[in-house]
Amino acid sequence: MNQHKILIKPILIKYINKMKNENIIKLEIDNKTKHLEKYLRSQWSWKTYVFIFSLFSVLTLVVIDLEINFIKLFSDSSKYLGDIFSRMLPPDFSNFQNLIYSMIETIEIAFLGTFIAIVLSIPVGLFSARNLAPNFGIFLVARTITIFFRAIPEFIMAMILVIAIGFGAIPGVLALGIHTMGFLAKFYAEDIEHINKGPVDALKSSGASKRQIISFAVIPQIIPSFVGNNLYILDRNIRMATMLGIVGAGGIGYELQSSFRMFEYQKVSAIILIIFITIFIIDHLSSYIRSKVS
Repeated sequence: MNQHKILIKPILIKYINKMKNENIIKLEIDNKTKHLEKYLRSQWSWKTYVFIFSLFSVLTLVVIDLEINFIKLFSDSSKYLGDIFSRMLPPDFSNFQNLIYSMIETIEIAFLGTFIAIVLSIPVGLFSARNLAPNFGIFLVARTITIFFRAIPEFIMAMILVIAIGFGAIPGVLALGIHTMGFLAKFYAEDIEHINKGPVDALKSSGASKRQIISFAVIPQIIPSFVGNNLYILDRNIRMATMLGIVGAGGIGYELQSSFRMFEYQKVSAIILIIFITIFIIDHLSSYIRSKVS
């Protein structure tokens, strides 16, 4: 009997200690949770409420100024949209081969436009970064270029180029390349400005040239974001190339415009499905490439 007591006693002590530790841990978690809740509540200061109220006030004034009647909008649009959607079914793939060729042309326009944007944006992006620009004058010129080309929409640029050059793929390629150059240069500049300064300072102290600093301290740090930004722009340019075809800049957008003009809504739905499947595939490929690079 005494032997059993001797054996049971350490087990009971161990169990009691375990329960105490669990209670202590639980108490610490509860305390941390309470502190977190208290901190989050403290963040909702009067400034936050003023901001939310101001935002809703501005939105209300905008809706009033634009004379938007949501009740009428939804009641009218639901009737007409229902009629259009009913005419779009089933999709008409009778011209499938030509649509695929047009979609391939759209991808080619986007790809070439993105390539031009990358080539043009690398030097502009380097000079747009405050920590790499040789002087303030060059920095200001480079930043002005990025702002200027971002400010002109692709549609307007494509329309100007269609008038100057004529219908076809070239206006679409140039419009996408010039416009998205401004975006890519801005992305590159922001990435360069936020790099780790340690490697740059180390190379500077060792007497490295500007080219060596860019090659060995800057570029290796921005490669993942460089690839991600380029893939995002390519994805965006494929969608925009589709729309640019409407103004005569080539691609499947021209087929879409023609189908709308002829009220061939079944062909419209077929084109939309082809565009959707293409974007879906490219989006997954982009995600896969980004996961391998990052």
